[in-house]
Amino acid sequence: MIDAAVEILREGGAAAFNVRLVAERAGTAVGSVYTQFGSLEALRLEASAVTMRLLRNALTEALLACPSGAMDERLLCLTDAYLRFAAEHRNNWTAMFEPRSIPAPPAIAADIAALFEIIERELRAGGVPSEEDIPMLARALWSSVHGMVYLGEIGALGPIWPSDIPPMVRVLVNAAVRGLRLIEVPGETG
Repeated sequence: MIDAAVEILREGGAAAFNVRLVAERAGTAVGSVYTQFGSLEALRLEASAVTMRLLRNALTEALLACPSGAMDERLLCLTDAYLRFAAEHRNNWTAMFEPRSIPAPPAIAADIAALFEIIERELRAGGVPSEEDIPMLARALWSSVHGMVYLGEIGALGPIWPSDIPPMVRVLVNAAVRGLRLIEVPGETG
């Protein structure tokens, strides 16, 4: 059923996702979907977890291939991979961000945390001085980049075109890294 859900989301996005189509593709009855997952939304979360793992793999591979050890360049390798992933997996990627009314099960919450940990590791390796701020910085940076990518992919940025997104993201990441370098380490003086 999860494979069927992933395929349906890939083909038609969240708008095409319905229990009858999932049951038909999985070769089962509609009631079986609800028996197995409790709700169509729970199944969508499971399908999105598959996409999250693919995204995490794409980001990890991008870092392995990144030619630089500098934090700004490594973050830009991540953003380039994120842009590619969003374009290549548009329907599954946008389905991950559909509103939800149920909490993510623990395994999916762990998948979400693993995505943020990739950015957190890069911030640590890049010398961000405040360990307690790293999770918040990772989420803020991701949210900013994601917002631009998402709005660009769905065409909601008005006079800004999808081709404008990569340079906008580069400016944002470079500005963020410059700002992080200005953060004073406790106990040090300028």
